[in-house]
Amino acid sequence: MKKFLALALALAAALTWGFSAAAGWDPPEGAVNAEAVVLYNVDTDTVVYEKNSREVRAAASLTKMMTALLLAESGEDLSATFTIPEGLSEEFDRIQAENGSDADLKIGETVTLESLLYACLLPSGNDAASAIAYYLGNGDMQAFFDRMNARAAELGCENTNFTCAHGLYGLEYGNHSTAWDMFLIGRAFRENDLLMEVVTQTGYWMPLTNMHTTPESADAPEGAAYYITTTNVMQLPDQELYRPYIRGIKTGFTDEAGRCFVSSAESGGMTWLLVVMGAPIQLAEDGFNWAFHTTADLYDWALVNFWPVALPNTETPVASVPVKWCAEADTVDLYAASTLTTLQCADSTVEVVAEDVPETLEAPVQAGQTAGRAVVYVDGEAVGTVELVTAGDCRRSAWLYYKEQLAPFAPALIAAAVLVAALLLFGAARASARRRKRARRAAKTR
Repeated sequence: MKKFLALALALAAALTWGFSAAAGWDPPEGAVNAEAVVLYNVDTDTVVYEKNSREVRAAASLTKMMTALLLAESGEDLSATFTIPEGLSEEFDRIQAENGSDADLKIGETVTLESLLYACLLPSGNDAASAIAYYLGNGDMQAFFDRMNARAAELGCENTNFTCAHGLYGLEYGNHSTAWDMFLIGRAFRENDLLMEVVTQTGYWMPLTNMHTTPESADAPEGAAYYITTTNVMQLPDQELYRPYIRGIKTGFTDEAGRCFVSSAESGGMTWLLVVMGAPIQLAEDGFNWAFHTTADLYDWALVNFWPVALPNTETPVASVPVKWCAEADTVDLYAASTLTTLQCADSTVEVVAEDVPETLEAPVQAGQTAGRAVVYVDGEAVGTVELVTAGDCRRSAWLYYKEQLAPFAPALIAAAVLVAALLLFGAARASARRRKRARRAAKTR
């Protein structure tokens, strides 16, 4: 199995990294039965695996993520009502003619925006998506599509174009995206608490309306007309492919797009996002579609084999540097100022290397002073950098400082000292001679 290359997002202010794709780590053979995939770890901003992620494809009902995102971000009161207008009759008829999924909405029916949101996302109602587009576009569907494309561009999508609100229309009509762009949209979707509250539900009771005046089930709660259920079987506990870690998000299917699924997962303190597009149309032997199987296999693999690690250890010195002019210590230890979180696996080789460290430091040195950086390498590839700082204060010794400063002048100073000494000795000798001479003269006089 090839080595895993993790790329990390810094948690400290000193570290700045954008997400990037990991390279070289392959899931188990047979785990990926889809034409395009992106597997992303949210906590470390790491793309663990991708396949054909920039290949332009029909987006199917994954399109509805953008429709719902625009409604959630619009600031509209979801308790507000909307009467589905006659202007959507042709669109509703076309949805029926193309066997598109619907939420049994009627022309002339007055529904809440909340009901439209649930109807769009849980049973993947094309009628609900079109109604949202009509409402937010003030009757101008093209204006809403333009908003979809503008928002996609803001998220960094480069190969996405929306020409409908639901995805029932494909490449021939110019509605397309890529697994990578759907990852970008899915990431924004996952960060919206309202949308995640909706897609983590397994069902929703549509309320009684002017068109649905009586409950369709004896167990319907008061005020409810009928029950809509999620198309995400991985959230249903009674299903064989149920995974308790799955949190939404959106399924999609057309003959052109194949089976598609954008999902998020939370387990073991980690959060994931996965895009699967172009899984086979035919169902697996157990009756589930291959987008769900691929999702289950990839998550089951990732949750076992990957975990976040905070590096470097801020309690252990990364390097030691000689310090000049300090009487108390000859060296000072350097510690990482902060940590970064890296996604790691069992086969990874992790190394922390001190770089750009000065050969020596000059006292005075203050604790927390920057002195180089620590680079984290995973399998030989740099994945992040943090600053190295000094562990403590180092006071300057005046004696050591001036001793070093005067050292270059030592020969001249010695010569001068010898000369001065010689002159002093010569002067002393002459003075002594004069004294002796005066003493002899005095003696003769006596």
